[in-house]
Amino acid sequence: MDIMTGLSAISQTLDITKELRQIDRELDKAELKLRLADLVDGLLEAKEALQDAKERERELRQEILELKEALADRGRFEDERGLLYRLDNEGRRDGEPYCNLCYVREDKLYRCIFDRYVAGAGYYCKNCREVHYVK
Repeated sequence: MDIMTGLSAISQTLDITKELRQIDRELDKAELKLRLADLVDGLLEAKEALQDAKERERELRQEILELKEALADRGRFEDERGLLYRLDNEGRRDGEPYCNLCYVREDKLYRCIFDRYVAGAGYYCKNCREVHYVK
């Protein structure tokens, strides 16, 4: 359920409450109990809708946080000949490079392995099997 459903249920419940206030004293108990049951159902529906909305809001906030972190992380790389080097806080390269091709295609980071026996010596990506030559 969404917020609009919850608000609709609350509105309906308020209408029932107004009706109950205006009930004629001669109304039988069965009708009163039926209207009270409708009131309770409406309140439960509104509570469920608002709980769902709260959970959805929490999920969206978490997703926003993850996207902000991913965006900030993109700025901490240096690209050189198809290899992505992670930069530390001082702007220096940190560790072995990642495959830029895999990062662009899959938005995932895969470490490249240096292999001196590759023609001309280079880095090899096990994921896409691309060889990045170092000159």
